[in-house]
Parts: sequence; structure tokens; C-alpha cells
Amino acid sequence: MNLLGNGLHALLQNPHLLDKLRADPDALPNAVEELLRFDSPVDITAWRYATEAVQVGDVTISSGDPVLISLCAANRDPAAFAGPDRVDVNRQPTKHLAFGFGTHYCLGAPLARLQGEVAFAAVLPRFHDMGFSTDPEELRWRSGLLRRGLEHLPVSFRPTSTDGSCPVVAAERLPTSGVYE
Repeated sequence: MNLLGNGLHALLQNPHLLDKLRADPDALPNAVEELLRFDSPVDITAWRYATEAVQVGDVTISSGDPVLISLCAANRDPAAFAGPDRVDVNRQPTKHLAFGFGTHYCLGAPLARLQGEVAFAAVLPRFHDMGFSTDPEELRWRSGLLRRGLEHLPVSFRPTSTDGSCPVVAAERLPTSGVYE
């Protein structure tokens, strides 16, 4: 859904991680897990209803009360993750809730993980000097309760090859900057 945009956004904010992942592509599977944890594409679960009264901190949730659970907040819980507001592609283990849990676990999770690994493995070594082509503070996030993602992620980049050709498409057809959506 928004793994690629959110993940690239997080990596562009931490350019040293771009270099690390280019140097160690075997770290990509763990990096994808960390990017899912850090900025989950799904923010809020669908409505649930308490089946019995439960105390959460100072709040009592009565039986039958509607409950919304923030997966993004759970993925930033300092009791579960050391330095939760920091992207750490070496974080072990990455037991995040980006795909939900239990009977509500996303059936597409393996495909999404594979998509992230393949996309980042293709993009990172081919495009160096990647950066935001606009002020990151001006980026707009899609509105909505359930999903979290950018409307657009304008990036600038320089294609990289050893023989002067572009490794993705013919160099004369490759823009010097692009918008990733």
C-alpha cells in the first residue's frame, strides 16, 4: 500500500542508511521490517468492540464500547522498542504490528515484504544522490483514518552505471528527477 513511499521517505531522512543498505543488500529484509515498524502503512485497525470491561491505565473500557487500536502507536511503544522514534535497520527482532495480529493478520504480508525487498534492491544501487526535491516539511500526507501514506514523494537522483548507460532504461529517456507515488 504505502510501504515503498513511507520507507523511501524514512531512508531519505536518514541518508546514512541508504549508504548502509547499498553496501549490504543482505540487510534489506530486516530493513523492510524496520521500515514497516517505523512508519506503518496502516495506522488504525477497523472498529472493534470490547467483549468485557477492561482497565487500560487510568481508563475503563466497558463491555460493548467501541475501540480503535493505533498500530503506529503500538509500533512506537518504548516498552516494546528501544529508541522507537529512530530507524534502526539492525533492530532485532522486529516484532511490529504493521500487518495486524492473529485472525486479523494481513494475508498479503508476504507479498508486501517481497515487494519492498525487490523494489529497494532495484532502486538503491541504481540511483545515487537521492534526496527530496522539495522541502520535506511541505510534503502532504493522505487524509484518512486507516491508511498512512504520502500524496507524492518528489525525489531527485542521479542514475549510476559503470559504462555510462542507465541500468534501468535508456539514459536519454531517464529524467534527472522524478516523482515517486
